[in-house]
Amino acid sequence: MRQFSLKATIFIIVSLIQLGTSNAQTGPIVWSVATANSFIKKFPNPDSICWRSKSTHFDWQAGYAMFAMEKMWRATGNINYFNYIKRYVDQQVDEAGNISDFKPNALDHFIPGYAIIFMYEQTHLEKYKIAAKTIFNGFKSYPRNADGGFWHGTWATNQMWVDGVFMGQIFMARYGKIIGDSTIAFNEVTKQMKLIVEHCQKPNGLLLHAWDESKKAHWADKNTGLASDVWSEGLGWYAILIADIFDFLPKNDPNKAIILSHLKKLCKGLKGCQDPKTGMWCQVVDKPELSDNWNETSGTGMFIYLINKSIEKGYVSRSEYEPVIKNAYSGMIKKAKINTSGLVDIYDCSSIGVQDNYTVYVNQPKEVNTFAGVTSFILGTLSIENKNYK
Repeated sequence: MRQFSLKATIFIIVSLIQLGTSNAQTGPIVWSVATANSFIKKFPNPDSICWRSKSTHFDWQAGYAMFAMEKMWRATGNINYFNYIKRYVDQQVDEAGNISDFKPNALDHFIPGYAIIFMYEQTHLEKYKIAAKTIFNGFKSYPRNADGGFWHGTWATNQMWVDGVFMGQIFMARYGKIIGDSTIAFNEVTKQMKLIVEHCQKPNGLLLHAWDESKKAHWADKNTGLASDVWSEGLGWYAILIADIFDFLPKNDPNKAIILSHLKKLCKGLKGCQDPKTGMWCQVVDKPELSDNWNETSGTGMFIYLINKSIEKGYVSRSEYEPVIKNAYSGMIKKAKINTSGLVDIYDCSSIGVQDNYTVYVNQPKEVNTFAGVTSFILGTLSIENKNYK
């Protein structure tokens, strides 16, 4: 499969840059650009990015979208992506640095702070720094298990979810590098990452969806407290975190070696359970052989992101893993369709909480255009389509 440099091909597909596309175009579709632009057209006001009929926009849905838009801006230089992030952040942070909608009662509420730190990096305006500190201070009284692991939320008593580790720690890692309190931040980030592996990692290197210290959750095994299965999108967020974490940790961090070993084990596990027919990964990741399991788009995009970045950074072998991501990309883009408005729709996504068992996981509806599904598709396609992206 040929790779395309985004900067070299953007001008070939002017219709995509104009936030649309054409069934008659003859150039290659750069799916990351087409999908990101479609997303902005569907949600021109980023405050409309919120969870299913709710109005809360300082949450993971918008935070994760801004995470992807920053990657798009860095890869393409397209100011539209920068302006979209700026609009979102400026609608959250007032001139005094206050954030009226931030509530430190769930890890999902911390990731929008990642975009605030981005704006501070770019502008050095004090209001963004003040806002980022407010979010960071939200961890001081945040609930923990006996071993120090953060709860997924105050409503998820004693529960660590693999996706929540991304939501909280990607913000904290960037905060430690850019704003300050670096020793506290990096120690906490690596602690949470090691804890989720300690509790949830299977022998094949993949992580079960969650762990409940109290063993009282409806989904928790009464002996181990573990969730039953490896959910695609949940593991995917952890995959993005472990792919990016080395961009933030200092070179001499004592935990880098062990986290890198976790990354390599995860990549190996993913390679071992890739669907041989489609190249994608399934809703329950390590059971692709079961007939009722199905290819899930969001997690696939995230795993492509992890493996491709690991190749580019030299963490894993290019000759061994490049066929893995090429096959995954070829399968994943079949889940994208151009609708009658000329915009991209992403099919076969799943955004859910922890489920009771395998049957419940695979019987979840195959959703279209979930926020995580679209954003993960952007990240996965971008990493392949822009050969200069690191």
